[in-house]
Amino acid sequence: MPGVAAAALGQARSAEMPRHPVFYMQEGMVVLKVQESLYKIHRYLLEHHSDYFRRIVAKSGDTLGRSDEAPLPLPADITQQAFDCLLEFLYHGIYDPASVSVSDWTTILRVSTRLQCIKVRQYAIRELTARRASLPVIDLLVLAKEYDVPAWLGPAYAELVRRPGPLSEDDAERLGARIVARVARAREMLREEEYALYQQRKYGAKYVFPERPDEQLVARAVHEVFDLPVLAA
Repeated sequence: MPGVAAAALGQARSAEMPRHPVFYMQEGMVVLKVQESLYKIHRYLLEHHSDYFRRIVAKSGDTLGRSDEAPLPLPADITQQAFDCLLEFLYHGIYDPASVSVSDWTTILRVSTRLQCIKVRQYAIRELTARRASLPVIDLLVLAKEYDVPAWLGPAYAELVRRPGPLSEDDAERLGARIVARVARAREMLREEEYALYQQRKYGAKYVFPERPDEQLVARAVHEVFDLPVLAA
């Protein structure tokens, strides 16, 4: 039968054709365990974006991720909410980044760093940099230090140094003693230089701070800042 022979010939030719190195998908889906929930995700999507997944899948071989009974577990510090946020971006948000909120970009930065999704992480940093004004400066500093984004440090420190009000106790606890001390030193330097320049413009000479400040002013500042009780005379 001519039709059957032609079909067989076509199949033989197809079998001899080279497979595309990228877009000939070898596998379909992979089953993951995130906290106490199972996910079934396109394997290619995860391996394409995540160095972590490529390494883990290579190690597990055919033993994990093939069924609900033997899922591939994610690290314990990856929550369902964070993983959902990453998947929502990979499946939908990547085509409309403006629809992703600053909060979600922050989550994407965290999970992409943890799962070694290098391009997704770069995407998140770029978007958060563009919307940096929407993030509280303390949050920005914590993110920059925890997830190694040094480009955010200079502008954030400068904002703290310029800020007229002092750091709150909660802010100081989040930043840590060493950073708080450096911010205080920079603020003192700025105030001294600003006052000295003001005196120079007004009187023609820079103001020189006394070696020992007024003790009454010191005592008042200490009591106000440290909330000390007033002692009886």
